[in-house]
Amino acid sequence: MKKIALAMVAATALFASNSAYNYEVTPTIGGVHSEGNLGYKNDQVNVGIKAARNLEGLFFDQFELGVDYTHRLKETVKGVTRTGHATRYTANLVKDIFDFTDNFGLYGLVGLGYEDLSSKFVDNEDGGFGQYGLGLRYQVTDVFALKAEVRDAIKFEHADHNLFYTLGFGIGLDAKNVAPVVAAAPAMAPAAPVSLDDDNDGVLNDVDKCPNTPAGVVVDETGCEKVIVLRDLGVNFAFDSYTVSPTYAAEIKKVADFMAENPDYKVVLAGHTDSVGKEAYNQKLSEKRANAVAKTLEGYGVSADKISTLGYGELRPIADNGTKEGRAQNRRVEATFNK
Repeated sequence: MKKIALAMVAATALFASNSAYNYEVTPTIGGVHSEGNLGYKNDQVNVGIKAARNLEGLFFDQFELGVDYTHRLKETVKGVTRTGHATRYTANLVKDIFDFTDNFGLYGLVGLGYEDLSSKFVDNEDGGFGQYGLGLRYQVTDVFALKAEVRDAIKFEHADHNLFYTLGFGIGLDAKNVAPVVAAAPAMAPAAPVSLDDDNDGVLNDVDKCPNTPAGVVVDETGCEKVIVLRDLGVNFAFDSYTVSPTYAAEIKKVADFMAENPDYKVVLAGHTDSVGKEAYNQKLSEKRANAVAKTLEGYGVSADKISTLGYGELRPIADNGTKEGRAQNRRVEATFNK
């Protein structure tokens, strides 16, 4: 089988819980709306902070611990008014539910907590509670996200409800440092006493740097697999779109031209992403963008039955995902030609 690798860099999502970092700290500010029978006067201002660990290979995407502080808590029950403050400690499991775009999505949470009141109020005491909630997350950069969240905390005693609504600012810590995958250097062919071509690739043994090339592979003058690299390709897509920009479609035409010059060839388009985002989401994203390049090739006259696509997601990096430059190299689509 003949193979020609063409590197085409493709944009990937910033949004996901399994992000480019291992830990996340999120300061929050918002309010608390308490059930009427608790006797609290109006909504209370609430501030807090959360510390989360991103999880991999599990059903849930994050485990987080949090503290919420409510100041100037005023309770009036049966004509008696008392003031104080509440500190609530929480432990939650977080799950990404739905991705609206590459960097904007919906998540859910479920957890337990403990409410510590500054003094014994008329009808309210310290105690545990369970909670559940929903949130919207917008990944602004690789290490910064905005989060809007609503949680319903249900006290174990009397099943009273406190509804939290908060705005959070997620800050990523401890960036992942994935070592790049480096291909082994091809072995040098041993010198032969007679100039032969043992692998029948058209390059004699005494200059063939890649012996035992599979039959039919296109090679260069050194006998190694011929590689065409399209620089600055990018294969950028419009916001929330998988349509290839006309700026880069012209570069993809080079692939179509090669197909026209070699009508016996078929092309395989393989999509790749960096490690930012959930592995499952990146897998789908790599497939969709490989399909987008395929559609562009069809527009240049390449028959659909000569094109196949697949995606590797984040599984085959060629550079360090711990750096911005390395992640840019990993966001790519590779085209391989087979006879």
